[in-house]
Amino acid sequence: MQVVASDGVAFAKRLGADVVVDGRKDDVVAAARAFAPDGLDAALLTAGGEAAGKALTVVKKGARVAYPNGVELEGKLRSDIELIDYDGWPDQPAIEKLNRLIESGQFEVHVAHAYPLEEATEAHKALNTHYLGKLALRVH
Repeated sequence: MQVVASDGVAFAKRLGADVVVDGRKDDVVAAARAFAPDGLDAALLTAGGEAAGKALTVVKKGARVAYPNGVELEGKLRSDIELIDYDGWPDQPAIEKLNRLIESGQFEVHVAHAYPLEEATEAHKALNTHYLGKLALRVH
């Protein structure tokens, strides 16, 4: 598994990534080319702009590139790759599969912070800040 992280490098390593690239300090394009000299087969873009443009230079012809709706891809887009936009609305089979993974113990959900229900307003405000993992409400 290759992970490119703008932060959370230690977190990605702890989760078992084979290679971690710090997007704030390292040359992401050079690292991707070293990892896959013939180009990447697929990419998931979670940011647009210059970062997305760089990512598109290291995927090979015929690659699939997915990005959530709301990420704006700028500049000239390549016609030799498949661009797939999506919305994050899982269906029931996907939820059931995820639940089986969680119950099997093979899947870890990292909770960045748990708030008591009485602090739901603070938890909601935290959604606008940067954190690694999920936020949770404790209901007693």
